[in-house]
Amino acid sequence: MLNHLTLIIKWCNENSGFLSLIIFAITLLLAWLTGVFEALKKQPKFKIELLNIPTFCCTFPTGNKYNAHDAHQTAISLYLNITNIGNAASSIKSIEVGYHNYTFKYTYLWFWLKETCILSDFCVDIGENTKVYPLLTQKSCLLGDSANTFLNIGQQCSGIVYFEQPEGWGGFKPRIVNNKVMIKVKIKDVFEKYHQKIFTIPVVSLEEARKYNQSFGMTYKALNDTEKKEKEIVT
Repeated sequence: MLNHLTLIIKWCNENSGFLSLIIFAITLLLAWLTGVFEALKKQPKFKIELLNIPTFCCTFPTGNKYNAHDAHQTAISLYLNITNIGNAASSIKSIEVGYHNYTFKYTYLWFWLKETCILSDFCVDIGENTKVYPLLTQKSCLLGDSANTFLNIGQQCSGIVYFEQPEGWGGFKPRIVNNKVMIKVKIKDVFEKYHQKIFTIPVVSLEEARKYNQSFGMTYKALNDTEKKEKEIVT
């Protein structure tokens, strides 16, 4: 045992430069691994919550027909509250909502809608006053601003996001169960990380939806009308 120890000491003395290089390389590797683990720990994590009103889904007839089928359109408004409960600050880059298609009773697939431009603010009359709901990512016509979507650790923001689907027909609409629709909210931050949560939201009539926003479900129609007018001017 003593002879082995003597040989090890002798080898170390004779190869001190090589041994120092190995120790240096191991130190660098450990430091790199420590940095990687610290970076993995320091990530944003968004807690997604839904506020009740005006959070709803509405599928309504448009009065048009496609191959003898009645055409319809779907619009969704979500009053979101988002809190950064992670270990790093981040900003909201985009928000999407997904739903299960009406055609399939059992499916794991989601049909995704991207956020749509809102033509007017969400508001409701309370007595002689009017309550205006804040918008999350778009600028409010009445309030003049949008929420601050940069979230430091522990910070939160809230506001309405709006989604509208182009005109369709048949099963091209959300599946309704007990007058509710299952949706998935998907938020992408500036680091390209997704934060998701599933909710069920109520289904309302177009008349009820327009009590909160008189332009609910009218964005695509307005865009199409504008496009037609521009074509008429050109021709």
